[in-house]
Amino acid sequence: MRNDEPDTEPQDASRPQPQPQQPPTLYGEPFDSGFERAEHHQLAPDLPAAQAVYAELLAVAESFEDSPDVRLLRGHLLSNIAAVQLTATDLPGAGVSVQRALGLVRGLADVPMGPRGRQLWLEILLKTLKADAELSRRTGDLDAALATVEEAAALLPGFDDPEGLRTAEFGLARVHLLLDRSEWGAAEELASALLPTTPAIESQLLDCLGVICASTGRVQPAEDWFARADEGYLALGDTSGRQQVISHRAYAAMRAGDLDRAERLYAEASAIFERQGRFEDLAVCEQARAFLAEHRDDPGRSEALTASSLARFEQLGAMIAAADTMLLGARQAYERGDIDEMKRLAQGARDVYQERALYERCAQVDLMLARTLEDNLNRTDHGGHERRSVDTALSLALPAALALEAARYDFAGAHARSQWLQLADDAMRLAFRLALRRQDQGLIFELVEHRCAGASLVLSPADRMPQDVFPDAAMKTYAPADDDSPMALGGVAAEAAASVGLRVAPPPRVRMAEGTGRTALQEYIEAAEFRYHRRIVSEEEVPFWSPTN
Repeated sequence: MRNDEPDTEPQDASRPQPQPQQPPTLYGEPFDSGFERAEHHQLAPDLPAAQAVYAELLAVAESFEDSPDVRLLRGHLLSNIAAVQLTATDLPGAGVSVQRALGLVRGLADVPMGPRGRQLWLEILLKTLKADAELSRRTGDLDAALATVEEAAALLPGFDDPEGLRTAEFGLARVHLLLDRSEWGAAEELASALLPTTPAIESQLLDCLGVICASTGRVQPAEDWFARADEGYLALGDTSGRQQVISHRAYAAMRAGDLDRAERLYAEASAIFERQGRFEDLAVCEQARAFLAEHRDDPGRSEALTASSLARFEQLGAMIAAADTMLLGARQAYERGDIDEMKRLAQGARDVYQERALYERCAQVDLMLARTLEDNLNRTDHGGHERRSVDTALSLALPAALALEAARYDFAGAHARSQWLQLADDAMRLAFRLALRRQDQGLIFELVEHRCAGASLVLSPADRMPQDVFPDAAMKTYAPADDDSPMALGGVAAEAAASVGLRVAPPPRVRMAEGTGRTALQEYIEAAEFRYHRRIVSEEEVPFWSPTN
């Protein structure tokens, strides 16, 4: 490894000197121009051309006599090849390239090198660790991805990174990991904090913020973020980034219920990804289009797209994405009346989520099973088994609903929390319907008390039909108030406080009777906290009755 010091050993001028071994320092031709050409192809994007350039350069580098400098060059080329393969969704190929690159670059850690050599080595190692973390994330090994990010974070203080590019990239990697775990609040906070300090990855952060807003029901902010991301990619000449924004805009349109626009955008993105051989991105589009076809009442097309998406994800080893597609297939199997296939696919998806600690998605699987069981109860006569079927549905639905409802406390902003709550309310309504179906007055009472956290219920709005009355979470008052201006905790006052970024804690436990330790929904809360590893209620305890003075 080059020490950046002049060679001071005396030379014998009468003896023929060996010619210096190529490649020259960092790196000379054909490497410098080759790197530039390949990077141009990557931005186009013309991924096969970029990979061909790197492969040609690697063949030249492998023809050189082995030395630390040559090993570093080979590692650099393999690291770049891995990055291209990741973009092209060749995950197995990327895995081979990453491991070869890491073996070469890590093996140079103890080789003496000067300051410039050490910085070059660190840059290539960090770049390779970034690819390794991305590969682990996309194949569903989120713990391994996080460990790689942590390894890189330990190296960053010794790296001269004046523009903060590598630091920013690993910050972005953390955002992506939070997104994959559906930790929307934490992802939004981190992305927002990084945005003003990391111009090098501004467009990617803007894109992430758009996805977060779309995923949590904030349609207009999502579109604003996507528009800014698209402008940023355009200024950089990053065509690949702009193409990714198309599919993200389609996702936002689908979440907003604008199915015509979603279908149009997904079709446009699919054609691009198929033409470029970006099969993981294509599989994502097929998954979404299958969902849209299902809503268009086109089961044949929906099943064909689902099968194609699942096959692509499984071939790539993208198991979390494959599990998401399994859930769609499970719903289709139920509609066909194939209950055994539905259970197989749903359990397969849940196993993947459980193994990777994606507990919120486990809750979503349990909710899907509870909904299908409720639907089956509505369609068929369960006879003497009805009570047991309702109990089973409740045991799935209520803990899952509690976990999804509690997810809103991840958000610092009030608007994000209220939008997430709209998504969680649907799950809680299912729990209420099942409790009513079981005619369990005690459970209904405990459900209401949990929603109101032991305080007097304030219904909203006054013109609701009686059968639609559903208590708003945390809409409660501890003192009489005029009908026109209820002071509701979680309402105007709490929303105003939280809008400046204040945290809101989970609701307290509601004690159901004096002299006992019984709290509302005790068994279901314990089940939710055990299954989904999430705090449902705080340690504070309140009585459901009005305390006497």
